[in-house]
Amino acid sequence: ENQPLLSWTRLGIEQFRADTAAARAEISRIGLNEPFGRIQVKADRSTNLAELVASDTAATSDEPAPVDEAAPGPEQPEWTFVVSLIDFENGGMDFSDLSLPLPFEVRIAELNGSVTTIDSSSVEPAAVRLEGQVGDYGLARIDGKLAVFDPLANTDITMEFRNLLMSDLSPYSIEFAGRRIDEGKLNLDLEYVIDDSQLAGQNAIVVSDLMLGAEVESPNAVSLPLDLAVALLKDSNGVIDIDLPVEGDIGDPEFRIGGVIWKAFTGLLTKIVTAPFALLGNLVGGGTEDFGQFEFLAGRTDLTPPELEKIAKLSEALQQRPQLVVEIGGVYDIAVDTPMLQFFRLRETVWERLGREPDESGDDGSDDMLAAEYRGVLEALHRERFPDTDLETIRAVHRSVPADDPEAEPRFDELAYAADLRDRLLESEPVGAAELNALAQARATAIRDAFLATGLLTEERVQLAEPAAVESEDDEWVVLELAVAAP
Repeated sequence: ENQPLLSWTRLGIEQFRADTAAARAEISRIGLNEPFGRIQVKADRSTNLAELVASDTAATSDEPAPVDEAAPGPEQPEWTFVVSLIDFENGGMDFSDLSLPLPFEVRIAELNGSVTTIDSSSVEPAAVRLEGQVGDYGLARIDGKLAVFDPLANTDITMEFRNLLMSDLSPYSIEFAGRRIDEGKLNLDLEYVIDDSQLAGQNAIVVSDLMLGAEVESPNAVSLPLDLAVALLKDSNGVIDIDLPVEGDIGDPEFRIGGVIWKAFTGLLTKIVTAPFALLGNLVGGGTEDFGQFEFLAGRTDLTPPELEKIAKLSEALQQRPQLVVEIGGVYDIAVDTPMLQFFRLRETVWERLGREPDESGDDGSDDMLAAEYRGVLEALHRERFPDTDLETIRAVHRSVPADDPEAEPRFDELAYAADLRDRLLESEPVGAAELNALAQARATAIRDAFLATGLLTEERVQLAEPAAVESEDDEWVVLELAVAAP
């Protein structure tokens, strides 16, 4: 392609010794000045290095292969060699990937360091120490050990990258996530240990001031709410700090390190955006999936002390994630809330008839309408709502003769009579969609007001959403689940 592939300005060997009898070569030191290499992934995912391999024309030829009829000689020993040290001075490398929707290129310059010691007859890995410049102001450091002739058997390499421009990585973010990266700085600490083809990797990723850009069509992109994921991960200083372990069998022909890392990364993002309150809870020591759930008793809008404590902790966590907005959608359960709303409405009507002020202590739903002082009001309401039903008929149902004294006068059960009146009136109380929606809105407002009362969140960050119907799991508590968004 008329482009440099591999070059150096000077290759120096200090001392070389070959022992033909022992079939062993030893080199004390190799010095490479300004070594350079170019690696390119082409649009079809082939590489320029693969093109260096010549095809085996002899294998396809019709001519039979020549037969060596010479007499077999003594078996020759296999040569081994050792290189005590390889020094790299002011090296460089160009890497490009043309298989991505947006071609990627990066240059590593001023690469200095060494590899020591390489011995083809030993299982002891070589030590690697390299340091270079990435782009204009980035740093790359590689440190560890590598079994040069069998890297799958024993490798322990740490790679450190500092101050990399995230915008340079847009080709990969487009390929995997369908989004450009406009701004951000990246620090990476990568440690890969390979033992008998089994990879155990640890990726420490720190991103500062990340800003996602426009969407770009990519057939391989995973559909994820990246804006929400970034808002959940980015702290109050604009920093994202992630530990991402990876593992796999490098001996598997299907293994691809990029795919393994991306699978782990998308798994992490999926977990974060599907359970955001577990992450928020971990910030303040309350990391459970129900950290964003709030329970209300039937028909009620008041927050219990445990729920108020949860709001206080959530406010602290949200203060550490300033890009997040809380969305509160009120909820109601028709089966659970309707009977209690009917009870509250009937009780208010009774109080109005008696000229009494509402008793706030009765908001727990305690039944105080069976007392004798309410009996006349219940009867009056019954006459108004059921004019065709004679109260005497109802009283007769609740008169009975004691079983142990058949000659006794019938006994009237006043309490059962009052309860019967109450139950009939409760069924007649009109509670429909408007009342249930109002209950849901009141619950959402109670949570919003509690958030604002902490003084840690502004009104813009606590928003009300549309109410919705839910089903209670225990027919007693109605659960409201918060949502978070990144506007």
